[in-house]
Amino acid sequence: MITINSKKIFNKFLKYFFALNKSYKIILLLIVLAIISLIVFIVTLWYERAQQNIGIEQTEIIDEPIVTLPDETIPSYYIRRSIDGIYTEPAEANLYPIAVMIDNDPNARPQAGLAQAQLVYEAKAEGGITRFMAIFAGSDDLPIIGPIRSARPYYIDWARGFGALYVHVGGSPEALAILEKIDMFDINEFYQGKYFWRSDAKIAPHNVYGSQDNFQTYLKKLNATNRGYNAWLYKDEAPENERGKKNITIDYSVNDFFVEWKYDQQSNNYIRYMAGQEHKDTDGTQISAKNIVIMQVAAKVIDDKLRREMSDIGEGKAWYCFDGYCAVGNWKKSDSDTREKIYNSSGEEVRFNAGTTWIQVVQYEEELGINE
Repeated sequence: MITINSKKIFNKFLKYFFALNKSYKIILLLIVLAIISLIVFIVTLWYERAQQNIGIEQTEIIDEPIVTLPDETIPSYYIRRSIDGIYTEPAEANLYPIAVMIDNDPNARPQAGLAQAQLVYEAKAEGGITRFMAIFAGSDDLPIIGPIRSARPYYIDWARGFGALYVHVGGSPEALAILEKIDMFDINEFYQGKYFWRSDAKIAPHNVYGSQDNFQTYLKKLNATNRGYNAWLYKDEAPENERGKKNITIDYSVNDFFVEWKYDQQSNNYIRYMAGQEHKDTDGTQISAKNIVIMQVAAKVIDDKLRREMSDIGEGKAWYCFDGYCAVGNWKKSDSDTREKIYNSSGEEVRFNAGTTWIQVVQYEEELGINE
């Protein structure tokens, strides 16, 4: 057995050190200091990372499992669809996204096609009234989508992040001025009316509809080519025994627009309620989501119609919920042509469950509730 006499080694080091001339002593001291500094830096970094995993502002930390290969029921050549992470044939993984402005006035409910959207944004349009922008980039043939309403600048920015066809009926003066200047395809019922129709079942202006086939026909007429966009990252869903129980509420200040997302642990879905009632499509399909993202965005009222301006470019606080848990992070969107990404408190991009995501946009943190 070999033993080490540390005292003897240290004495030899001192003897060697004092035998050196002054310049070599300085060099040796600098080397020792550099080694000590490196050790301190590594220990400090490890400690900070450990501390970050203790808790996040009274919300649970979401354990993001390692992504694995698809199960045996999914063909090996399938890849994740860009819009929602669902495994699909490569030819259908990056279809041209269609972003549709959908009415949420009580006179517009129930909506059509909203439950089939792969991604939905909800934000205030004027006063406490919210509006949806639903993005469709799947292969489903939806015969009716709507009611369709007018454009707003911040929805345009979100649509531009996908290079989407932007579908609307008119818009605010600011939104229409933006659409005239930017390089993005849009279809406006005021000028391309043959791709839309008005229903007698609802009163104007809550009665304009379109279809996925009509919008695809318009894209073909334009010879539109999908430029692609940055997909989010995706993961496997947590096993049922590892799921949480958190429900989510969004109070947009008007009872008719009070949102509840009730988590169902067995299906691992969030079930949407609006104004105290289950939120369903016209055909009775329950609206649900695999992921809920809440983005806090600075906003202000800009005119007598209570339209809003929102600071949707840059970054801000974000909450993200899946598998029955919620955590706090940040959203970042560098410019209008870039899709926003969601990051955790360590600055790492969040991995979501594959499936529909709803993005709830709020101005104040007090609008959000997370509870069991």
